[in-house]
Amino acid sequence: MNEVLEVILILIPIFYAAANLADKYLVTEGDDDDSDPGALLALSGLFAAMFAVPLGLFIFFTGRSLGSMPSIVMLVGLGALYFAAIWIYLDTLKIEDSSAVVSWFQIIPLFGLVGAFFVLNETPQWYHIIGIVALVIGGFSLCYKDGEMKRTIVFWMIISAALIATYDIAFAVYGREIDELSAIFLMLVGKVVAGFVFLALDAKARRGFMGGLTTKFKAQFVSESVNTVADIAMYGSILFFPVMIVQGVAALQPLFVLIGAVLLGTIFPQIEEEGEGQDFRKKVLAITFMIIGGVLLT
Repeated sequence: MNEVLEVILILIPIFYAAANLADKYLVTEGDDDDSDPGALLALSGLFAAMFAVPLGLFIFFTGRSLGSMPSIVMLVGLGALYFAAIWIYLDTLKIEDSSAVVSWFQIIPLFGLVGAFFVLNETPQWYHIIGIVALVIGGFSLCYKDGEMKRTIVFWMIISAALIATYDIAFAVYGREIDELSAIFLMLVGKVVAGFVFLALDAKARRGFMGGLTTKFKAQFVSESVNTVADIAMYGSILFFPVMIVQGVAALQPLFVLIGAVLLGTIFPQIEEEGEGQDFRKKVLAITFMIIGGVLLT
């Protein structure tokens, strides 16, 4: 069982990297409506429902408990927090390279380290701290391009990372109190509810949602399927492993984003990365830091 969980843990950054590249395609392809972050999140809620319904039926017919009402309300309500973070990420992704945006998710383990210590009483070992620092340094070194960073992007991506870290901690607090499958089911329901809130409140999201069902359904299906599998792996792992370790391993995703962008950039120009300032020695050094960080965490 432990070996299976460890394999799932290692696959998280690969799944998220694939979803990141698909997101870049979705927010840069098509008209302004169907590439609107609100429309994409509404579609995300729809696809989350496709996973939630069969899982919910399995939970019902096997007699599993959903837990207490406070846990249910919190795990579903937290979907709004998560989608707020992803809205910021998608809006930023429209104007910046995938790796430059995703690199800011490197600071999630730093927020998680503090939150897990004070809220979950998870005390890190010295090598966990070194591993997280190595991942952060490696991720930024791999993704940083020469030139001045845009302060607005830096500010909003730090907010996005803080919101995701807060969601991770809150999910661990309430999800560990109930059955694991029920926690994952409620996480998916939270995404469904948050996605359809966008439809109710945002006219542009409604227009983009209806258009996206015809123009981007296949691409969105691939993106959301991979992203939902990544979410299930991520939040399933949080129920069994310390939050800071799961966040740290997930921080390897910029490495796979860059690899994917290089491999797929010739086929899909929308996800191609610019190469200024990315010399071979710096890449090797950055990847070395990330590998060291990943080994120390796992």
